[in-house]
Amino acid sequence: MPGFPLALCLSACFATALLAQEPAPGFEVGFQERVRSESWDNLIDHRAAAADFRTQYRFRTRAWAVVPLDANLTFAAGLVNENRKVARPDVAANGREVIFETLYLDWRMDPSWSLRAGRQTLMRGDGFVLMDGGALDGSRTGYVNALDLAWTGGEAKVELLAISDPFRDKYLPRLNATDNPKERQLLNERDEAALAVYGTWRREGHDLQAYAFHKTERHDSRIPTDPLFVPDRRVETLGARLAEDLGRGLSATGEFAVQSGRQQGRPGSSESASAIRAWGGQARLTQVFQVACEPSLSLGWVGLSGDDPTTPAKEGWDPLFSRWPKWSELYVYSQVPEAGVATWSNLRTWEATVQAKPHAKVGLRASLFWLRAVEPVTGKGPLFASGLSRGRLAELRADVTFSGQWQGHVLYERLDPGTFYTGRDAGRFFRVEAIYTLRRRR
Repeated sequence: MPGFPLALCLSACFATALLAQEPAPGFEVGFQERVRSESWDNLIDHRAAAADFRTQYRFRTRAWAVVPLDANLTFAAGLVNENRKVARPDVAANGREVIFETLYLDWRMDPSWSLRAGRQTLMRGDGFVLMDGGALDGSRTGYVNALDLAWTGGEAKVELLAISDPFRDKYLPRLNATDNPKERQLLNERDEAALAVYGTWRREGHDLQAYAFHKTERHDSRIPTDPLFVPDRRVETLGARLAEDLGRGLSATGEFAVQSGRQQGRPGSSESASAIRAWGGQARLTQVFQVACEPSLSLGWVGLSGDDPTTPAKEGWDPLFSRWPKWSELYVYSQVPEAGVATWSNLRTWEATVQAKPHAKVGLRASLFWLRAVEPVTGKGPLFASGLSRGRLAELRADVTFSGQWQGHVLYERLDPGTFYTGRDAGRFFRVEAIYTLRRRR
């Protein structure tokens, strides 16, 4: 496990050096260790007869610092390593490289204008289009390489974003990187870049956001004969999100976006370029009851267009920079043979969620999803049938805060597949997580 002790050593040295100094106002240094135990079965083929049960342990180590250089300029840097041990089937420990998770300069040019340049976390809204720039490394990181030029005036904020996320990390050095190309950690299947305008207007009880993205996806790392290969494409996305506090514990959120653009034909084939026409949206109504345990009930709907096989256009929703477990940890694996891990598309779902806090340090949540496809899937292999019912998904989760430094959760999910799949056996996902965080601020 060479990567894990190396990360610990670097993190300890990094934190010790910074903690030894007298910090300036706005200074922060931190260290975090996250340990996960995960088990799952029948998530991809939905067949109990196949021996695909998996148990793995994940160890993620992070260290970071935020250092004010003067009153208007701040520097931030952070390292991360995630080591995984697959116990069933038994696979040697995977000591992955130590990388820069964060590295940026934040410049406050005047009271209205600011610029953040470098590797950073960008999440807007609830992450419907912007959350994670690298889907293939899982929850190891969630950064994007970006320039974020922002203007703030009163209740309004407008951001001009430039994002570049190649399928391999080429902008910053990697420590303990493998020389074996088969073991290198890909961040995406292809090079992704975008220019965007993101506007936010907030006042008490109201939150309105609107955005426009121009995104390119190029140089798919898979061979052109792979069924999941995607030719070079550009996607324009226009959307808006509105969240309203309706009073007495009732709130509502709605978001909708449309996409257009063009996708090139598959190399080496007679396929011609195709227009892109897609849509995506979500809505949620939440009632929090002002009684003991703070119970709440939430009803939600999500719709993401699918590709109609009878038309030449490409109509499947493109999740942009939001390929993360927004709705389910289990279901991102079921998407692998269809379009790639966490490629949220071709989906309609209704959701009901109840939450409660029986103790100040304990939160409980139970959710039920009714999943359907918008269009049948074709040409993707024997795992898929002709129906539209993806199945029923149940989630149970308990979050516990043990102290200011310790927290964790337990998560269980079960998917009963529907007529969208040829397999009919239930899939299961189980995770236990513990996180220790040490942070010093001034």
